[in-house]
Amino acid sequence: MSGMSSWLGLLLSTDAPALPQAWVMRLGLTLGWALVLASLGAGLARKRSLRTRRSLAAVLVLWNLLPGPLTPDYWLGLAFHAPSLSAMLLCAWCLQRWLWAPTLSATASAFATASKPAPAARAGVWLLVLLGYVLLLDTFAVLPLQIYAWGFSPLLLLVLLALSLLPWLWRGSANGVQARWLVPLALLLFALTRLPTGNLWDALLDPWLWLLLQGLLIRSLVRRA
Repeated sequence: MSGMSSWLGLLLSTDAPALPQAWVMRLGLTLGWALVLASLGAGLARKRSLRTRRSLAAVLVLWNLLPGPLTPDYWLGLAFHAPSLSAMLLCAWCLQRWLWAPTLSATASAFATASKPAPAARAGVWLLVLLGYVLLLDTFAVLPLQIYAWGFSPLLLLVLLALSLLPWLWRGSANGVQARWLVPLALLLFALTRLPTGNLWDALLDPWLWLLLQGLLIRSLVRRA
């Protein structure tokens, strides 16, 4: 009985969180902002030629490899720390679609897919948006519980990983299938690397991704009206 209590206490404990190593955190910071900036550049240049999109993305990635204050991730890291793992994976998926699309129509289709969540992914978008508001209230100490501190608990990782696999039991479109791997893969990467901060909530959501998801939902509601 005492062994079971100790095991549960370890899973629920947030006193000694597992944090990422310094070099892993630095690598995640550079890689994360490189993916974000490259996908932003490729998205803005989506109407240009494939060579232009690839060149712009490559320049932005290489720019992040420069040392010290010469690189944008230095300043972005000071202001916003690192992007979430969900944002990194989303940017990587967009880059894969935008930089390897042979035609403009395929690129436009990829942009439309990224801009409009499929029905299978819409519920997950709503949950992430609501999570952002809960964490925002927790930041201002409005809630009676310390929700952010739960992100350091190993038990939360196991619970969310199990819940993230539930959408795979539902039937959906091809776009829905593509969206289903995002959260489970982000959770698995967090378990391996503890990026970006060692807190699970930071791996799932960051302020910029939260604002993007709200924009997509508002756009979807306006189009339905």
